[in-house]
Amino acid sequence: MLTLLTFPASLGEPSLSPFCTKAMCLLQMAGVDWKPELTFDLAAMPLGKLPVLKADDGLIPDSNLMAAWLEAQGVDLFPGRDAEGWAKAHLALRLAEEHLRLGLVHDRWVDEDGWQAFMPIVFAEVPEGKREAVAQGARDAVRAGLHWQGIARFSDADRQTYLAADLAALSTLVSGHRFLFGETPCLAERAL
Repeated sequence: MLTLLTFPASLGEPSLSPFCTKAMCLLQMAGVDWKPELTFDLAAMPLGKLPVLKADDGLIPDSNLMAAWLEAQGVDLFPGRDAEGWAKAHLALRLAEEHLRLGLVHDRWVDEDGWQAFMPIVFAEVPEGKREAVAQGARDAVRAGLHWQGIARFSDADRQTYLAADLAALSTLVSGHRFLFGETPCLAERAL
């Protein structure tokens, strides 16, 4: 049985992390036996982040590396897709993971209202006397990363305009189809 090291459920989702939720969907889609193991100990993780999959052949960090590992085991994560369908689904997935995700991270870590809702959930396990300092240190690091990447430099209105265009593009791709580019769900639907 595989073990998925993951953050616990939160905010009405199976995990606090969308990438942990994606990994859960991958494992369900693959039809393999697995169980979750909840952790916040990122220092012990191969890339210093979650999710991580424990398999007989070692630890597999990152949901994309898990997808590649599952495909190497013979799992079809893009059933019924031809090369063009695979390419479109892959691009939609990357749009969600690499651009829309930044908007989510910004809203959770930089936006003050989002932070006030998010911080008590994420740092609930930190002892109360240290919680504020630990949370602020992590927030400062995330803010710096988002500033370096660029999304934190935009005004709220400009950031929302960029993200709305991404959502409109995805909506256009899905319009008139039951699933992205096929008759069955694929990895892209599971991650979006």
